[in-house]
This record gives sequence, C-alpha cells and structure tokens, in this order.
Amino acid sequence: MTMSTTAAVKALLTVVLLAAALPAGASIANQASVEELARASDAVVRGRVVNVSARRSSDGKRISTYAEVETDSVWRGSAPARLTVVVRGGVVGDIGEKVFGAPTFSQGEEVVVFLGRTDGSFYRVRGLAQGKFSVANGKARPDLSGLTFPEGSALRAGEHRAEAMSVGELEQRVRAAR
Repeated sequence: MTMSTTAAVKALLTVVLLAAALPAGASIANQASVEELARASDAVVRGRVVNVSARRSSDGKRISTYAEVETDSVWRGSAPARLTVVVRGGVVGDIGEKVFGAPTFSQGEEVVVFLGRTDGSFYRVRGLAQGKFSVANGKARPDLSGLTFPEGSALRAGEHRAEAMSVGELEQRVRAAR
C-alpha cells in the first residue's frame, strides 16, 4: 500500500469507529397494544402534571425525573388523588441524562398514563413511551419518536397498538381490556 492509501484506510477506520461509539438515537421495544398495556398496569389514570423535578440517585450516577400527577379519573385499577411517576433521565443543573424511549412530562400537561407501582410510593410508566399519552383537543398521543419496533411484532386480534386516537376510544379500550 502506498502512504496515501494507508492514510485513507486509517481515516476511514477512524470514522467507522467514531460512528460506532455514538449513542443510539432510539431504544428497541416490543410494540404493545393499548389493551396489553392496560392488562400489565396496576393503574391507568387520566390527569394533569402539576410538578416536574429531576434529581440524582443516592450514588450520584443516575438522574431521574419525578412528575407529580393530579388524578382526574382512574380508568383501571386504583390510584391516589395525587401520585408521583418516576422516569429515568432528566437534567440536574448543567448535567443531563437522556434515556431514548423514556416518556417525558411537562408541567401543566394533560396525560393518560399506564402505571406500575414501584417498591416504594412511586409509579413507573409501563411500555416506555408507549404507556404515556399526551391529551389535547380530544386526542391522545404517545410520543414514540425515541422507540424502534422490530419487524413482525404481532398484536392480538382486535387490539389496537399504542398510537394516536381519540380520548374516548383510548378510555373504552382500557376499560374493556381483559
């Protein structure tokens, strides 16, 4: 190999290695139906986010966001009038942690969330971002932009994947899930 060819090969290998080291822009998840999410949840609630804060774990290695949700209605299971949802990722000061596929919450946002209880008094969203719908103008929409679904994900007959739909249809599907 000539010197210029060797340099070109080294440059190409450097680019390939750097590209491989970059973080992925999405998480891979099995596509879930609304009904499957409902069956897997301890509670499904519609409510409003009244406070959002982030803090570091006790060892300082992770950041989690805590979203306080004031419950308007419980569609499945049981839940308190006000609950706290914990999601990995967030920003504390000038340090941030991004977890692709994790749901995000904004103060004042109206939501429908599919929840599982933690060991403590907190809740976690089921199905990553598939389990959190933002509600506006009668529509409920999950933000699936951070998720990638493998091909061939099959849903049960008659079930509807977690995607945009009317709030009425979402509630009906949650309440009817068996």
